[in-house]
Amino acid sequence: MSLAKLKLVKAKRVLGVDASTNSIAFCIFEHDQPVSYGEVKFEGSDVYERVLDAKRKTNALEQQGILKADFMAIEAGVVVKSTHVGIKMAYVFGAIMAEILDDNMRVLEVHPISWQSAIGNKNFTKAEKEAVRLEFPNKSDNWYKAKIRDIRKNRTLQFAHSLGVKTDSDNVADAVGIAHYAYHNLAGM
Repeated sequence: MSLAKLKLVKAKRVLGVDASTNSIAFCIFEHDQPVSYGEVKFEGSDVYERVLDAKRKTNALEQQGILKADFMAIEAGVVVKSTHVGIKMAYVFGAIMAEILDDNMRVLEVHPISWQSAIGNKNFTKAEKEAVRLEFPNKSDNWYKAKIRDIRKNRTLQFAHSLGVKTDSDNVADAVGIAHYAYHNLAGM
């Protein structure tokens, strides 16, 4: 479905999803606010056991009506260094989506930078990166990348808290950001 057609939908209830091979984090936006949110962890000693657990737990959420919405915005897959990891993520994403989707559900993938920028959490500028280097001198490039990632995750958590969401999970905070972005930019409201 094209973005233009999706904008024509007067969605009142939007589901934001941040999924991984280990959990599904979700947030429902309705009446311009988060009304339901959470994270369910998947159990299993390997990806196949977690796929089955993801299917069962997502189905339970769906059966309880927790994930019911006019449309779902899911964070688009990120670039992974390993094809093997990407395939495992696809297995779990497939299990999750197969349980949530029905004939009336519309789905839109949202790129991380789109929803992050919309909530005021843009990529660091060159000056901001330099400020981190000055505050924490003599660290490795990987350390600085991790520090900036942590700062941005904290900003997303603070955004979720500003909406009344009580969580310490950066996955739930991401789901809140995705749902907020979708509700305000894609739901035709």
